Amino acid sequence: MRILGAALVLLGFLGLIFGGIPYKKTETLAEIGGLKMQTTENRQMSLPPFVSGFAILVGTALWFGAKRKPSS
Repeated sequence: MRILGAALVLLGFLGLIFGGIPYKKTETLAEIGGLKMQTTENRQMSLPPFVSGFAILVGTALWFGAKRKPSS
């Protein structure tokens, strides 16, 4: 659970810093025989700040709330 919590905290902070998740979309415009025309477009999936904040809160709760295994 601690690893999941740390990952959520990290993703939450990255969402706040960058404002979303960038990705590239490639689309084929035309294909004639062996000739293919494509376009690549840089896009960004926007992530609202409250979602990032919620991820940070839940991640922190998981990180610090995880019980340690009892040593036998």
